[in-house]
Amino acid sequence: MGTSVNPADLSPEDVRYAKLFVLDWLASAVAGTVTIPGRMLIDEGCERGSGPCRVLGVSGGRDAEVAALVNGGLSHIVEMDDLDRGSVVHPGTVVIPAALAACEAVDAPGNRFVLAVIAGYEAAIRVGAAVGRSHYHFWQNTATCGAFGAATAAGIAFGLDAEQMTWALGNAGSVAGGLWQFNHDGAMTKHLHAGRAASNGLLAARLAARGFTGAREILEGPQGFFAAMSSDPQPARVTAGLDRGLGTPESPWKIGGVSIKPHASCRHTHPAVDAARLVREQLDGGASDIRRVRVETYGTALQITDAPHPTNAYQAKFSLQYCTAQALLHGRVGPHDFAPDRQADPSIRELMTRIDLAVDPELDRAYPAVWSARVSAERTDGSMVTVHVDAPKGDPENAVTWDEVVSKFRDLAAGTVFQNDVDRLVNDVLDLQSWKYLRGLLQTM
Repeated sequence: MGTSVNPADLSPEDVRYAKLFVLDWLASAVAGTVTIPGRMLIDEGCERGSGPCRVLGVSGGRDAEVAALVNGGLSHIVEMDDLDRGSVVHPGTVVIPAALAACEAVDAPGNRFVLAVIAGYEAAIRVGAAVGRSHYHFWQNTATCGAFGAATAAGIAFGLDAEQMTWALGNAGSVAGGLWQFNHDGAMTKHLHAGRAASNGLLAARLAARGFTGAREILEGPQGFFAAMSSDPQPARVTAGLDRGLGTPESPWKIGGVSIKPHASCRHTHPAVDAARLVREQLDGGASDIRRVRVETYGTALQITDAPHPTNAYQAKFSLQYCTAQALLHGRVGPHDFAPDRQADPSIRELMTRIDLAVDPELDRAYPAVWSARVSAERTDGSMVTVHVDAPKGDPENAVTWDEVVSKFRDLAAGTVFQNDVDRLVNDVLDLQSWKYLRGLLQTM
């Protein structure tokens, strides 16, 4: 991939997508700087050695690996970073920090950064789509498959040749990891997953540039990624359509199929949240008119988000019951809806006890190509209101606009030290291709 594409191959639409997702990534990363785990990551970055790369919330530059680690972790905290449905990967939170740090480290121009982002998304999404549904039961795809995207993005920034890129991918895949066990505790580990995948991918690419070799068959080998981490891999999906050329009408870049998140919760809750908001509009008496609520969705959504008694903000973000109740009561699920007083709200907790979850076999068969939910509310008079959502807001079929992402950025930057930099950053992202050296992008912060 590193030798088969160059910035001139990108169409204006490809570049538009890259800018949109870079801006969306910045919004999530800035929001992460004022969180408790975000401050811990920033403090860690402050203690690391100096270098040419910028880290959000840290004065002065840091080494590229540190920048990828901290910036990646920060952007995965508030649960508003992008998501690809078919691969179940959050590509931006891993790929963009690696691409940015690598480009800063070598004074790469803005157009190479744009290419690195697009190609990194491609690699992460292709591996994620190929690894099979069984992988996601134990492993977070963003942490495991995302490492391939980070290595690809950094490799393009560093100008790796085909053999070096193979080594980078081999080593990134060999150290990839990220288990779901943290979800049982509501622990902070998920943020580390993103940061470590970004920094591991960057390190693998940097070492490859020095001649550090890696496995040539890391995906398909007898002791490789698929054999170790999946019982149902589909290896052909890694290369599907590549014979028709990347970025062509016959094989468009995968970045165009990625979803942007308008709600501050696990993406598996979003179809139900949107359905619940529409149900709410049909209830004259609001939540007081509800006798019972039934949420039907696909099995993985329940595996990850069936949490009827969340005890902290993180668990609430992964609670389908909590997020559905918030949407029914208030018509929104924003970052502030996970504050301690909101979580303890008796009206939310009481409504959660009246929400039943179920797997719908038809919706389960459609996953992961389609992430759907059906919300049915039984009124106190026995009548029903039912809404089915196949494409929640933010999916390409129900896409957000550039202006909506700018608005999201303003909302997430409010209350941070970056709130007055939003206009400059928006203009900088719009102008990415003209940057001679990318190192100045985050210096406005």
